[in-house]
Amino acid sequence: MYSDNFSIKELEGVNFAKLSGDNNIIHIDKIAGYNSVYGHNIVHGVLIILKFLNKIKFRKNYSHIKILFTKAFRYNSKIKIRKIKENKSEISYELIQRDSVNANIKINFSQKHHIIQSLKKVTFKKKYLVSKKIRRKFSSDYVPAELKVALCYLSKYVGTVYPGENSAISEINIFNNSINRIDEISINLASSLLAKGFPLIENRLIYKNYNIEFKTLIRPKLNIILNKPDKKILKETNSINENVLIIGGSSGIGNDLLKLFLNNKKIKIISTYYKNKIKENRKNLIVKNVNIETDLKVVYKIIKKFEPIIIYYFPTPKIFFNPINDKNLIELYKKYFIHIPIKIIKYASNFQSKFFYPSTIYNNTLSPYSSIKLKAENEIAKLRKLKTTINILKIPGVNTKQNLSLLSRKLPNFRDLISRDKKILNKVFFKN
Repeated sequence: MYSDNFSIKELEGVNFAKLSGDNNIIHIDKIAGYNSVYGHNIVHGVLIILKFLNKIKFRKNYSHIKILFTKAFRYNSKIKIRKIKENKSEISYELIQRDSVNANIKINFSQKHHIIQSLKKVTFKKKYLVSKKIRRKFSSDYVPAELKVALCYLSKYVGTVYPGENSAISEINIFNNSINRIDEISINLASSLLAKGFPLIENRLIYKNYNIEFKTLIRPKLNIILNKPDKKILKETNSINENVLIIGGSSGIGNDLLKLFLNNKKIKIISTYYKNKIKENRKNLIVKNVNIETDLKVVYKIIKKFEPIIIYYFPTPKIFFNPINDKNLIELYKKYFIHIPIKIIKYASNFQSKFFYPSTIYNNTLSPYSSIKLKAENEIAKLRKLKTTINILKIPGVNTKQNLSLLSRKLPNFRDLISRDKKILNKVFFKN
């Protein structure tokens, strides 16, 4: 049976960022959230904990609270609190959002004391002095002010100091001891690696009678550094005589190709974007802000006006490579990878056009992304009887914004693949 439910609005996230000092852009900047591994802004983990403790009218005679985050929380989406166990020694809860358990919380009432041991290896240290004036900002109905102070500084530390911008809290253990320490937060850290290759940071926080152990993940940003195109690629680029339309040219492979094609001064390059702006500015470049879900007429006008034209199709929603049985996600993939490109190809068949469609090497056939892409290949291949020339290319792993925070190894850039693989070069430049 569910007890009190709650949700958190973006404004609450902004206000918590001001209170705690955790201004990590993943929580409050829409573009940063869109480009993140989540595809949207996520709620501060500590804000979830504080909201939960207030909702259950938190009892103060606890000795230990354990929080395990299994998934990030969204704004404006109901969070269900489910009590799964209760006895004299402990109470256990699940926090459920969109039918998924995002966090497990266990509150223990035994009187055991926990003293934090010295870390074997300290990689980073920081101390925060907390005055009475600062503590007054952290008053709360059910959460002790000292605990709220400790958790807010924990959030600030993780989000803005170490690991910083691309960090995520995976576990928090709060131990409530009778020993009252000086008015100071002291955090010591040590590092180790998870099996998947994501760096795991073990952390310690001491404040007054609170000993807090917590684990954080570093999810490093992928820095894409493009090599200068070699003579072979430049020769092919300059040999293009048709105008080029890149749908989704603001990032990833689309942006890489855009930068290549801009070397050809004889043709017009038209590129669309939606949320991420295109930074390039050239005389032969025309940029259009287009939401392809609602503005396909803009694409049609471009095709008609600038024929003959080569169309490169790169718009993508957020891609998740794990099996996720989300009907909305699957329908979104179908729209982006099947329905919309088929509409564009059918319209483009009325004009002198070519259509380049990027598919993928299927490393995980159980994922919605892979299954929909495979279906898309089959559906688009059926359109080859139309006048539009269609090239479908299975692209192996490359550096793109979709890889941000996911990779434990470096991948090649798309232009590097073009340079060293003749089959890919032929597909990209329609030489086959």
